[in-house]
This record gives sequence, structure tokens and C-alpha cells, in this order.
Amino acid sequence: MARTVGLCGAAAILLLTALSLWVDADAHVDEARPVDTLIVLGSAVWPGERASPSLYERAEHAIALYKQGYASSMILSGGLGQFPPSEAEVMRRLAAGSGIPDSALLLDDTSHSTEENLSHAKQIMEAHGWRSALIVSDPFHLLRAKVIARDYGIEAYGSPASASPTFTILHLRVWYTVREAAALIWYVATRSLGTPAWLYHGLKSLGL
Repeated sequence: MARTVGLCGAAAILLLTALSLWVDADAHVDEARPVDTLIVLGSAVWPGERASPSLYERAEHAIALYKQGYASSMILSGGLGQFPPSEAEVMRRLAAGSGIPDSALLLDDTSHSTEENLSHAKQIMEAHGWRSALIVSDPFHLLRAKVIARDYGIEAYGSPASASPTFTILHLRVWYTVREAAALIWYVATRSLGTPAWLYHGLKSLGL
């Protein structure tokens, strides 16, 4: 029995390590190309209606992609967290302040997880007849985001906000990379087996 438990533990560690390496490798790949829209995934809002460094870098990277002509619209995704306003609204203010017209900015300000971000983005895309999207987020986040987006039928590519401190600060990069590998395992497992309601709501509260 103890040997079986030990082997299972070793296998789990090997799987998590392999996926962490995959997450990190994908984090260095920028798939920027012309698409129907940009999907910008939310991150925390800080007190005083300020964008957290992660949220700021995501918005700034998306703004640069828009100005370079990769898409003519941006879906800004993220609901209300601990501090107001919503993540989507903070990004809208940053984009508008950079000269992007309101007509190009579409807000999803009700989502509270990566899966909700992309589910709601898919609905917005369908309403406009769009099929392809360039997802903008922290580098570690993009692999799982693309897997989820493609499961929703989005032709999805990723462009990392590589200036985010979660990527430039080593211990944060390691932590979030391993966390994402675990979240990817969980997503694939629960997509096949289902998620207990109590656990789903707990994960959603963590923004996974």
C-alpha cells in the first residue's frame, strides 16, 4: 500500500513538473497575428481604483497590439473583485486614456474566473460574427487560457504581457507557473469528470 501511494505521488510530481515546463515554454511564445478581436483577461484591482501591476501590463500590452493593427476591437474581461471598479472598467479607462475609441472596447464586467472570461468572450464574439482572437494575459496564464478558449470553439492565439512582475520576478514566476500547471490538470480532469458545486465556487473565488 505504502509503495503504491509512493509511486502515485512520484507520478503526480513528474506530471506536475512536465506540465510546469510546458507552461513556461509556452510563456515565451508570442503568437501575435491579425485576428478579429483581442481578449484581455482581467487581474486584480488595487485600492483607489488602481490597476495592479499585472492588470496594468495586460492592458498596456493589449493597447500596443491594437495600435499595431492586430485587431480593431478589444474584449476587456473581469468582474468586480475586492476593490472597485471592475477589472474590465479599469482596463477600459487605460485604453480610453491611450486614445482607443469607446466603440472598439467591449466589456465583460461580470466574470470571475478564466473559464467565465472566455465563455463570456465567446458570447460577445458570436454576437459580432467573430471567430479568431488574440488572448492577452500574463505569460504563465496563456497555455490554459488557449486550451479553454479552443474548447469553446474560439480560434485562439496568445500574446504574453511579458513585463508583468509575475514573469520578471523569479520567485513569482516559479510559483505562478507551478500553480498554472496544477490548474491545467484540474481543468482537464473536471471537464471529463465534472466538478462538485462547492468546489467550483471555491475555485472561482480564487480566480481560477
